[in-house]
This record gives sequence, structure tokens and C-alpha cells, in this order.
Amino acid sequence: MGSMSEVRLEPIRGRENQVRELFWSTLTIGEPLKFDLSCAEQYENLSLEWYLNSGSADCAIAMIGDKPVGYCLVCTDHESFENLQKRLITKLLIACAFTLLTFRMNAKSCRFYWYRLKDSFTIMRTRKDLPTDVTMHAHLNVHHSHHDGSVSLKLRSHADWVCNSHGALGYFGEMNAVGGKRIVSLRRVGGAIVANSKNHTFSWLTGQEIQRLTLVRRLEQLDVSDTKTEQRAA
Repeated sequence: MGSMSEVRLEPIRGRENQVRELFWSTLTIGEPLKFDLSCAEQYENLSLEWYLNSGSADCAIAMIGDKPVGYCLVCTDHESFENLQKRLITKLLIACAFTLLTFRMNAKSCRFYWYRLKDSFTIMRTRKDLPTDVTMHAHLNVHHSHHDGSVSLKLRSHADWVCNSHGALGYFGEMNAVGGKRIVSLRRVGGAIVANSKNHTFSWLTGQEIQRLTLVRRLEQLDVSDTKTEQRAA
């Protein structure tokens, strides 16, 4: 655990490998996968490549001392993001098909990608619930040892700062709730829950009912005062 004062934000440029390591060590709600994922390189690229390259100037990694404990990936260019994602999804599908047809995909990876496919269709439906004037999004990820809120609040403040600096009206993100426990706390920290759907992948991985909450945070709710000085220094 660490207090908010101990958490500092750094640019992700030059720390890309630390972001990748955190991605894999926190893939299952702050915990790593318990099996070797087939086509892992293509899945990592789909999840991270745009943020680590085109979007890197707006993203941040949270550090306590020399230890990375979380990251905030922000997208302010929806069109650029979507164009790259289409190419990366195609590469992942081709890799999965080849691995499956050559009998090199393990059973748990088959189930993982099946549930991810189901989740993708669910996300496509819930995107329709988003306000048409909100296209910026943010993805926060925190190591399980720092789920006390100190890191996530710091990262949320970074997303607020990016939103404000780009003149966006707001941004959206998706968070996971175990049995709905996080819904009240999410409303307390600000934002509106516009969609609530089952996360098939995480429900399978954890053995619990996991809900995917789509949260919209409007500009008038943002608190940018805590991060302005830090971001300028970074």
C-alpha cells in the first residue's frame, strides 16, 4: 500500500517494457493469467500498441519508489485508434486461426479467446449507449497490491488533466465490478454509469460474476488541480 503522496506519475516513453510487464501481471483484475496464452504477442499488440506509440504523450505510469504500480492509457484520437485496432484485430485472428488449425493452441487459450470474442460483441452494443459528444477514453490498470485507491485516484486525476488540456467535453472508461460492489463507489468518485454488462472473460477467469461498467466522466466533474504541476514537471 502507499499514500497518494508517495505515488508519482511518469511519462510512459522509455518505460514501455514496464507497461508491458504490468499489463501481463495485472491481466485478470490485478492478477496475472494462470496459464500460457497462445498468440500472446498479437494480443499484447492489440491491447497496447496504439498507446505506446501514437498515444504515448498522453499516457502515464504510476511509480512508488522504483516500482511501477499502475498505468493510465488515454486515447484522444478515436479515428487513429480505431484504424490501427482493425489491422491488429485482423493479425490476431489470423494468428489464432493458424495456431488452432495446426493444433498448437492450448485449451484454456481457446476458451479465453472465445470469451473475448463474446465480450467484443457486448462492447459493440454498449458503445451505442455512449453520448455522441464523448469519444476520448481512458484505461486504468493497478497492481493488486495497491487496490486501496491511492494509485487509482492519482491515475484518474491524470486522465482528468489530459481531458481538460485537450478541451474534450469528457471521457469514458470501463471498470469491472465483482457482484456490483463497485457501483456505489464509482458514483461517489464522479461520473455516470451508462452501461452494465457481464464480462464473460473475467467471470470465467475468476470464477465469480464480474460486471463491466461503462462510466462517462464529464468535464464539469473533473479535478485537474492535483496533477497540473506534476504533469508539467514530467
